[in-house]
Amino acid sequence: MKFNPYTWNLYRQTVIGEKMIKYFSDAEGYDLFKRYCPHSCFIPEDLYNDWLEDIYCYGVSDYDKPVSLDEAKELYVSLIALGIRVEGQQWLPANDFKNMLEIIQPMSYILSQFAPEYFFPYLFLCRIFELDKIADFFGIDLPNIPKRADYKGRCMYYWELCEIFYGFRKENGLSSVELWAFLYDFALNNIQNEKTDIPKPSQAWFIGGRLYPEDKSLDSKFWQSNPDTAKGDILVHYETSPVSAITCIETSLTDGVIDPLFRYYGCIYIGNRISIPRISLKELQADEYFSKHSLIRKKFQGVNGWGMSSEDYSELLRVIKAKGFDTDTLPKLYAPTMPKNVNIEIERDVEQQLLEPLLNSMGWYENKDFIRQLPIHAGRGHRVFPDYALHYDNKPDEERAKVLIEAKSHMKNNKEIEEAFLQARSYACLLESSVIILCDKVGLIVYEKKDSFDRDRYKKYHWIEFENPDIFNELKNKLNIKAQ
Repeated sequence: MKFNPYTWNLYRQTVIGEKMIKYFSDAEGYDLFKRYCPHSCFIPEDLYNDWLEDIYCYGVSDYDKPVSLDEAKELYVSLIALGIRVEGQQWLPANDFKNMLEIIQPMSYILSQFAPEYFFPYLFLCRIFELDKIADFFGIDLPNIPKRADYKGRCMYYWELCEIFYGFRKENGLSSVELWAFLYDFALNNIQNEKTDIPKPSQAWFIGGRLYPEDKSLDSKFWQSNPDTAKGDILVHYETSPVSAITCIETSLTDGVIDPLFRYYGCIYIGNRISIPRISLKELQADEYFSKHSLIRKKFQGVNGWGMSSEDYSELLRVIKAKGFDTDTLPKLYAPTMPKNVNIEIERDVEQQLLEPLLNSMGWYENKDFIRQLPIHAGRGHRVFPDYALHYDNKPDEERAKVLIEAKSHMKNNKEIEEAFLQARSYACLLESSVIILCDKVGLIVYEKKDSFDRDRYKKYHWIEFENPDIFNELKNKLNIKAQ
């Protein structure tokens, strides 16, 4: 869904719209930080305000206000590269991009006040999921994600966002503060936040850190993780202090994502907490199995996002059960099985042995209901070829398909799934598709369009599940939209 000027103008004229635009015109730095950044409770107001003062007085104030995007970029690059000296003392050394990353958020506020034409306050820290939703809903292409150790690239990610939203603002005739109201109020209030089913867990992970009383009362919370964590995965929580013990089992409520401006890079939302009898580090060190485990030998250093094998999780259940706890109440790992007589080695095997037989069993056949490698125009005569178009219309100037399917041999992690989703979404936009399917040897991921496609709103199926008539018909009904 593209930006709708009519809907936006209605918002501007409402009491709430006027109030929010004025709020962003007048709001102080810590007020914004506290309102929008979940981890603000860990940073005292005095400390944050000291950061703002130092960033301005000993950094930004040394520069002339930029009058072009190029000058604004030069200003930003100089700031993050030269470091900051406070009263003769080096606060941040030159080219220390790793520590500079820690103050990009308050720096973004100072820059947004200094040169609002080119900079905006970055308030998506620990909320990168919401930025992704906005991008999906309004068709905004976000920058490529830098690698974890590319700290300069991660710092530059903020500037790349500035360039993207500068273009978006100019294209849609928004003032600077209107852009901020759009990002942090209007956009999110226009996105449907439907609850989706939590898939069966396919992996268990260790996570760790102190759990405060506030954490234990929340239905969900933001946490550092491995970016390859999948929605539904099992999370074994090691409480660092003051207990030094595994105390609960939780569930990943989202797929792991990367936030380049978040210090720990990978993040998820977690919930469904189940308290278990404490299993101390000393107990694990004395256990025959876990005493040999590399993470236990490291005393849980680097615990967040440490992958557990199925044997690790099974042995942990053994320890929990020995303490008298009913382990039947805990989540179990799910290992999907393949249909019989299937041998998958390459992508074409997925298509011929799994996908096409499924479509045929639903009564749909090649060159009648679906077509492989449908050529579609994509600007200046360039053609692209999606793997499958179901319920298609290939008339001149009427290239359409209700269902767009992309096949892969195996999408091994969230990054590969996201890349496949973005590729399929670009085809779906050209073909005005209502459903996107990604499939590999593990199963299918189905995205249904509700105003827009949302990478976090999907239903996952495993191939063996289609032996169940109810699940088979559920998917068939999702795809049987040719007459709509």
